[in-house]
Amino acid sequence: MFFYISFLRTPPHSSSSLRSSSVVFTPQVSNDLRTEPFPTSVDIFYWWISHTPQNAIRLSEPAKLTTWRQENAYKLLQIPPPSTNLIGSAGTDCCLVLSSSPVAASSIINLCDPNVGRIPFPVASLPIRISTQQGKAPTKASSTKQEAITRTFRLFDEDAVTTPLMHIKETISFDLDKKLWDSGIGLSAWLVDLLAVATSQPVLVQELRSRLFSLKECYIIELGAGTGIVSLVLAALRSSDTACAAHETCIFSTDLPSSMELMNYNIRANTALYPHCPPTALSLNWDEEELPEAIRERHGGFDLVYSSQYPRMADVAYNTSSFPALLSTLASLLALSDNDDGAAAGAREPLVLLAYKERDPGERRLWDMMARQVGVALERVGGEAGAGGFPVEIWMGKKVVKDMTASGQ
Repeated sequence: MFFYISFLRTPPHSSSSLRSSSVVFTPQVSNDLRTEPFPTSVDIFYWWISHTPQNAIRLSEPAKLTTWRQENAYKLLQIPPPSTNLIGSAGTDCCLVLSSSPVAASSIINLCDPNVGRIPFPVASLPIRISTQQGKAPTKASSTKQEAITRTFRLFDEDAVTTPLMHIKETISFDLDKKLWDSGIGLSAWLVDLLAVATSQPVLVQELRSRLFSLKECYIIELGAGTGIVSLVLAALRSSDTACAAHETCIFSTDLPSSMELMNYNIRANTALYPHCPPTALSLNWDEEELPEAIRERHGGFDLVYSSQYPRMADVAYNTSSFPALLSTLASLLALSDNDDGAAAGAREPLVLLAYKERDPGERRLWDMMARQVGVALERVGGEAGAGGFPVEIWMGKKVVKDMTASGQ
């Protein structure tokens, strides 16, 4: 499992740079559900950066904020704004960074790191407008607390200075489809490693690597994408190979209509990572009988159907009442790869990829239901340990094709 530094109370939208002013907030360190606090104490450091995502300028040096403990979890803290020497006469937009390390580079979550998630993930606020004007009272809109945060990820170790970073925005509300989850980050880290390491692997993993990172066209669909992080990572990894980028790539990042605004925001915010094949956000409700037209038009089917986001598929299993609708949708997607005779379409037969972190053993009945109702038998092919506890498990499978000749048909 992973732990996340966040805000129990977020900073305001604006503040003054006057010496008497301060920025007030409450940090939080918890699991992805925000229900389980970090089990021990952890030092938290803070610093300010300018709001230039791809080329952030540090406006202050890391300084210790507090030693976070469960006993002081609700304590309101305040810090001074950036120095007025760094702010123009018109003011500037700054982001507040919180990390468990006093090293500025720790503000970036490195998905290439084999130890990713061993310490709590850092966080940054949305831009805070720091004003130099005296005597101007803040408006109600500017003084209200922020409703979202951002986290920054590195996907490539080589040429780390010039390679774009990935910025994911998530809300601090209780909307489950607008948060980062363990399984999404775990699957993203696993895919980054899959591209980097071409060692001996299970047959299904070798086939997945070939499909994703070969020179051929590739068609992918994600169920329950939430913030869209895994689709963005896949698009970036495929775009990193210029020869691969020359071939058609289609990535549908799907979820309920309520997810579309945030998902589209994250897609637009990271276009530098995938100039040749940006994912397409698409509304998909599993309870609807018919797939959206854009998906039905994929008559050749998909190379990969995957998920990593609660409550819509992986981390899926936490909403067991959704299993029938999920399996019906999965069956419809797999049927797109059937030819006119109903037989699986050979090399275009989809692989099914699922990231999962156990919260209740009863959730695993999905595996048996998928095998019986959809004909897909999953096998575990990897995992990401994080900080301990239940790891993020990576499962793969494909539809079993019945041998019609053996039954005399």
